[in-house]
Amino acid sequence: MLPNLNNKVLAVHLFRISFGINFFFHGLVRMPNLEKFVTGMQSTFQDTLLPEFLVTPLAYMIPFAEIIIGIFLLINKFTRETIIGTFMLLNILVIGSSFAQKWDLVGLQATYIGFLFLLLYFTNETKKNRTV
Repeated sequence: MLPNLNNKVLAVHLFRISFGINFFFHGLVRMPNLEKFVTGMQSTFQDTLLPEFLVTPLAYMIPFAEIIIGIFLLINKFTRETIIGTFMLLNILVIGSSFAQKWDLVGLQATYIGFLFLLLYFTNETKKNRTV
């Protein structure tokens, strides 16, 4: 299979796999300490305009969403929909980081969004051009 892929298609697949690993392990390592993660999120946003009744469920959801995103990217299923969902998650994180005035995180999240753009942009094109 790999010898039949041109470099652009191979690059997109490797990029998708790398993103999948990144998201999967972001979520996985949070699971054993989920309560600590949630408590940390609550603490981060306690002096912001975001109410705890919004922060808490989102904090519980984030690791599960990251694991699901990672799995779907790794197995290359529902890739377009997964990338769109990841855009939504990252935009939520940007909003939260902005409320907490964590501008370094906003910058990092914006970088992820830029990479997601590239992944989405090239994913559609590479499905049409699987070989050289």
